[in-house]
Amino acid sequence: MYQFRCGHQECFSQYTASDKDALMQQVEDHLKEAHNVDKATETLMSYLEQTCVTTR
Repeated sequence: MYQFRCGHQECFSQYTASDKDALMQQVEDHLKEAHNVDKATETLMSYLEQTCVTTR
């Protein structure tokens, strides 16, 4: 199980998924909807995966 917790100061969003790719799609959707990121770059997604994604 993979878990993402948004690192933005004012955002407390959390997502979980059994598949890392599914989780990262949720993260990308979250960036668009909550943080107005039109297109998440590969660099941004890699950074978020390394700093905000955990496994349990």
